Amino acid sequence: MIIKNEFLQASISTKGAELNSLKDMETGKEYMWQAQPEVWPRHAPVLFPIVGRLIENQYKMEDEIYTLSQHGFARDSEFDVVKWNASEVELSLKPSEKTFEQYPFVFDFRLNYKLEGKQLFQTFKVTNHGGNAMPVSFGAHPAFIAEPVEQCWLQFEYAEIEESDTVENGIRRHEMRPAFNGNKIELSKTIFDRDALIFKQLKSKEVTLFQKETPLLKVRFPGFPFLGIWSKPAANFVCIEPWCGIADGQHHNQNIYEKEGIMLVQTNETIERQMVVEVL
Repeated sequence: MIIKNEFLQASISTKGAELNSLKDMETGKEYMWQAQPEVWPRHAPVLFPIVGRLIENQYKMEDEIYTLSQHGFARDSEFDVVKWNASEVELSLKPSEKTFEQYPFVFDFRLNYKLEGKQLFQTFKVTNHGGNAMPVSFGAHPAFIAEPVEQCWLQFEYAEIEESDTVENGIRRHEMRPAFNGNKIELSKTIFDRDALIFKQLKSKEVTLFQKETPLLKVRFPGFPFLGIWSKPAANFVCIEPWCGIADGQHHNQNIYEKEGIMLVQTNETIERQMVVEVL
């Protein structure tokens, strides 16, 4: 599905409600990684109902153990289109027999994409239609072209001192490593050799991707408490990932209700968060 205005054109797939393309209408410049299968075969997966990996890919709830793979099932699920016009599309994922085996809740998970000027608004909305409180996380994983990666950097709203969790096999090891130089993270071919950078207490709620001295785009993420930065080692893209949720820490007891970053959605309650990508 394509939406566009005088400045931008975006392409969104019903599989995973994934943003596949974001182009400048005047120049034709593409901003999204084009999912080369030999490097990383995704563009911008949507993460739900968890973010990151669970210990042993399992969680406990009351006396039951459930299996749920990294980042959840939404990114590989087919969404229904509930709205589609020239500059806006909204997609919905509801439970099925398959999802109920992994996640026994009655939900309506929606993604809305809307273009306004040179900005793409991406809104996450989850509603609990079941009778019990629903533990949930969701997040974004967009991959932006950064070529050549060693000439690109990320500039944050404020100077940051927080260090990143160290990640091993998708699990946070609580061994911190530095990442910031003032308000910048300098990208390189080796910066992601030890997996993603994961931040939990940033002051900044926006970050700008630069190529050489040229600002390419800005990501704003108010309302998202966590941020991941990731790429395949030496690849010419960078993922800027606002999250409402986070991967398990190595000492987590696997109780989903006690998982760091989990949100509890009450019966008939809706939780909504919005991020913005602005082309500069």
